[in-house]
Amino acid sequence: MKTGSRREDLFRFLAENYVFFTVMNLVILTGIYLVLSAYGKHVAPTPDAAGLLEALPGVGDQELGRLQVSAWLGKDYGFLVLDGDGNALCRQGDAGEISFSEETLACIPDYYADSRVLAAELPEGGYLLTRAEYLEDESLAITGYAFLDEDRAWRSGTILQREEPFTGEELEYLMGRDGQGRSIYRYSYENQEGLPRYAVFWMREAGSEEYRLFYRVVDGIKWFILPIYLGTAAFCIFWLSRRVKRLLAPLNIAAANLAADRPSGLEDYSGPAEFKELADNFLYLEKALQKSEEERQRLDGEKRKLLSDISHDLKTPVTVIQGYAAALRDGLTAPEDQKKYLDTISQKADRVNELLLTFHEYSRLDRPDMPVSRRQEDLCGLVREYFAERYQELELAGFEVEASIPEESIPVCVDRALLRRAMENIVNNAAVYNPPGTKLTVEVAEEEGRAKIRIADDGIGIPEELKRDLFRPFATGDAARGSGHGSGLGLAITAKIMELHGGSVRLEEGSPFGKGASFLLCLPLEQPDGTSPRRHTART
Repeated sequence: MKTGSRREDLFRFLAENYVFFTVMNLVILTGIYLVLSAYGKHVAPTPDAAGLLEALPGVGDQELGRLQVSAWLGKDYGFLVLDGDGNALCRQGDAGEISFSEETLACIPDYYADSRVLAAELPEGGYLLTRAEYLEDESLAITGYAFLDEDRAWRSGTILQREEPFTGEELEYLMGRDGQGRSIYRYSYENQEGLPRYAVFWMREAGSEEYRLFYRVVDGIKWFILPIYLGTAAFCIFWLSRRVKRLLAPLNIAAANLAADRPSGLEDYSGPAEFKELADNFLYLEKALQKSEEERQRLDGEKRKLLSDISHDLKTPVTVIQGYAAALRDGLTAPEDQKKYLDTISQKADRVNELLLTFHEYSRLDRPDMPVSRRQEDLCGLVREYFAERYQELELAGFEVEASIPEESIPVCVDRALLRRAMENIVNNAAVYNPPGTKLTVEVAEEEGRAKIRIADDGIGIPEELKRDLFRPFATGDAARGSGHGSGLGLAITAKIMELHGGSVRLEEGSPFGKGASFLLCLPLEQPDGTSPRRHTART
């Protein structure tokens, strides 16, 4: 089964299903619409005022009375034609003796006007009239307004200004309605002789008994439309769901295989882009789980190696303690050698205690709930204070210490005791593995938005074979720097401490002295509230 073929088939099916569903409903709705239109024209003809107005210019004044105006305006209508002096030339419908003054006629909206007047009664009394007009982009805009008082007299505004108050009928006319709720309009034209004429007409556009009957029929038909629509929708959904289930089946099987630790079998899955993406995500998850399992096995191996290394480091001093203690117990030692045996036992016990304390510290740092009491500290002051305390001790051991620490503060958010421990492990590592006369330097700087501590020596350096695993537990340089030194956990503890602070430690490729080792500790420049502190570049 090819990917392209399946994708094309699915697309075609979706298109056909949608088109079939749409056409089916359109045919049904079109048939219902045609039936309702014919029925509506029969029981409730829609007024065709535009048709009447189109015919008026071609009708003479004497022929106005013979116009079948009801055919255009419906049964409930009124029709009046006035000459240029306001005299009635034709009355039809319920026009009767109705007459309009010039001011009243101006209140009736023109049928073809693009604007309408809206009236609203104000809570504090009076009326607000606004003229809404359709612009060229067919948007509706307010182009004028007028305020009337309680007596409908004009008070202010930009439209309809006049001295006399508006009557109630004129207010209705302004909104395009007569007193009976019908729509009323006027239309200006020239007759066959080119004389000006004014047509005023009103008609019932909605609300009659015929319209109510028509809407009752429409309301009844909707009960047939809904079941038809739901039936066609259900049929198309059922048809579509069967095809989709066939595409989802391999994905469901893959999920079950994943739970049972079996291969997903989705390597050759083909389908539409969305389903293919889901299959790819399954494969990605499968690979991630495999990688996680490999990592777990690696960590288990490291734990076993860690326990093996601990037992190895403890075995020698414990064996010595057991042997010397048994010799003392059995009286196998000469009296003059007993003190030497006891000193050896004490030294080995101290060694065991040191190993256990170091391992305990490493295990404590490896816990996810390890408490870290971070607070804002001046990194320059903290480093300066630590090396001031260690200076005499290192000098007596034969080490030369140089420091390059700025006078300005570099604020960081750290656990003071843990950071001192991290530096102490590196300094002790240099002191243990290097001979007297080694030069030790410490630099503090702020570079690239990070606080950095560089501790370097010009000693014998670190063998290449140890650099890769330098910060792993029980990685020691005994083979290159002598034996019997360190627990192999010091640098691993330093790495853990820096990780807890969101920082890092690494062995730099080159030393400032051209030989020896150089360690770089990096810390983020953060305040306890998460803001960035000010930066300092001045150096001493």
